[in-house]
Amino acid sequence: MSDPYGRSARFYNPAVEPWLRSVKKKIVEECLRLKIFRVLDVGCGTGTLAGMLRKEGIQTVGLDLSPGMIRVSSGISRDSFALVRGRGEGLPFFCGSFHGVIFSMVFHENPISRRREMLDEAMRVLAPRGTLFILDYHKPSTLSGRAAAILEYLVERVVGGEHFRNYRRFMEEGALGDLLGHLPPERLRWEPVFHGSMALVRISKEQGAGSIEQ
Repeated sequence: MSDPYGRSARFYNPAVEPWLRSVKKKIVEECLRLKIFRVLDVGCGTGTLAGMLRKEGIQTVGLDLSPGMIRVSSGISRDSFALVRGRGEGLPFFCGSFHGVIFSMVFHENPISRRREMLDEAMRVLAPRGTLFILDYHKPSTLSGRAAAILEYLVERVVGGEHFRNYRRFMEEGALGDLLGHLPPERLRWEPVFHGSMALVRISKEQGAGSIEQ
């Protein structure tokens, strides 16, 4: 299987990380505030967020499908967090295995059928009263947000290929608003990012079956 991110993996951190660093720091702060100490970072990419979580004493597993991203992430992790190669729609973990699950800039690059499966899988491996964090593109409602969205469009256009096609469909279908529209509003906490062109969403899992695996 070809790796669409094989060539770009080593350039990802210098190009993208300065842009997302502050939001990732906010996710880490939220995990600490909510006492989330076992986390799965789905689509961990080069592993910067997983590394930030681990530095704060949070037990972290990073999962990514791209061999190129995994290679870069391995250099960052230095045995500080576990790395698993796999898909977000078929997580190789027991039900209720994590207090927190994170998708950082993952959903927009996948087709709609896969997005639904990933969301279902995340809720499956999440412990009761656990928290799901999603950072991704949102439909902006302000002029500054639309300007930011144009820049984001250009970045995605450079990536091109299937990634760009999935991004366009994601935006045309309503972005995060469409993906999460079926969930009860009381379980969602929305925070606009980059003038509303992105959103950081926190989703709480209702108490029910499943538990943290020891």
